[in-house]
Amino acid sequence: MPAGVAVVVDRIPAFRAGLAAILEDGGFEVVKPERPEAWLRQKPADAVLVTLHSADEAERIRALLDEFPDLVVVAVLPSAELSAFLRALRAGAHAAVGWGSSPDEIVDAVRSAMAGHTRLPTAVAQALAKTSAERPRGTPLLSREVHWLRVLASGGSVVQLARAEGYSQREIFRRLSDIYRRMGARNRHEAIALAGQWGLLVDEAALGSARGVGG
Repeated sequence: MPAGVAVVVDRIPAFRAGLAAILEDGGFEVVKPERPEAWLRQKPADAVLVTLHSADEAERIRALLDEFPDLVVVAVLPSAELSAFLRALRAGAHAAVGWGSSPDEIVDAVRSAMAGHTRLPTAVAQALAKTSAERPRGTPLLSREVHWLRVLASGGSVVQLARAEGYSQREIFRRLSDIYRRMGARNRHEAIALAGQWGLLVDEAALGSARGVGG
């Protein structure tokens, strides 16, 4: 049984074919559509790999996540510079790997992202920690709303969350969108990143501290 369906997005055919071969060897069913967005509107995918050959291409990650908010996106970076990793993650990528990574490292990054975890070089993680945003005082998040963010951050789906809370999917989407807006986030991925930077996703004790944030 395939490990999942992976879509490879790269404007250079040779790079696209190379990534596809790596993922296929790792047990994935791989597709390489010329128009990824059109393909994704018709069929589900477990992960999308996007190669960022330039800074401008980070916008493609944002566009993908705006249209497909539950999509798992892994950025592939020809540059190993720290700024390239940070650019990809700030665009919403769940993980980022250098083009010089081994096939096993690339496959592991995709599998980890699908499981709700991010694999990063230590230098990148340290840089992110140094630039973490301070949680604004008075952020209006209820403890149950922090719990929802924790569920999503741990890999839970909106469908699972709706069932657990007794809401329709439409209603839970509406409530989550309101949470994102109050946090100053544009989408689910930015909201989870902010919640992590504010220290709300560390452990269950964070839920208790959240009561001081908004009740």
